[in-house]
Amino acid sequence: MKIIVLHGEDVKKSYDRLTKFIDVAKTRSWEITYFDESKLSLREILSQVSLFGKERFFVLRDYLKLTKNEIIWLNKQSQLQGNLIIYHEGTLPLAFLKILPKDIKTEEFKLAKIIWTFLDNLYPGNTGKVIRELHEVVKTEAPEFVFSVMAKHFRDLYWVKTDASTIPYQSWRISKLKSQSSKFSEELLKDIIPDLAQIDIEVKTSKANLVSALDLLIIKKLK
Repeated sequence: MKIIVLHGEDVKKSYDRLTKFIDVAKTRSWEITYFDESKLSLREILSQVSLFGKERFFVLRDYLKLTKNEIIWLNKQSQLQGNLIIYHEGTLPLAFLKILPKDIKTEEFKLAKIIWTFLDNLYPGNTGKVIRELHEVVKTEAPEFVFSVMAKHFRDLYWVKTDASTIPYQSWRISKLKSQSSKFSEELLKDIIPDLAQIDIEVKTSKANLVSALDLLIIKKLK
């Protein structure tokens, strides 16, 4: 079985890649199965024979559905036919990647350095720098994409602030988030998240310009 892992913080690019694989499978009339839509285990699904003798194409969007025993089983099933895509919105834990079969293909979609710099500088008292960097970032990246990674980052900051033990990131990433979240009060992070949701609604209903709305949010909340 051919296994391809798609993951990384650049969710737009990883999702575009997943979509391309699915489109190719459709044009070739492959039999497509989504694990997330089935109550069967991975072993049960992969062991089934195609009713129509077609090439099989499997998509798994939640890697946590793969139990340790199933991964051990998968490592012994090199003779299985078909294609398996493991897709994750974000960076997969290194511990998970290490226990997958050795002959898999992994594609990681990383955020551009300029976006990481922008995200790292999101904290109170840094308003001017953050606004300048926002306007630099949107010169090369779609504002909607920048908004999505910014919103996710604030959710992560709140998560690590309130329940760090449950956040499924690598230790170095958690340490960085903890350091940045220490510059915020829990209440401020709690206020920013619904503000971002409101911006999303207003932009989608043409009541606000996205970049201008983010400028205003940064000025108000990170002053």
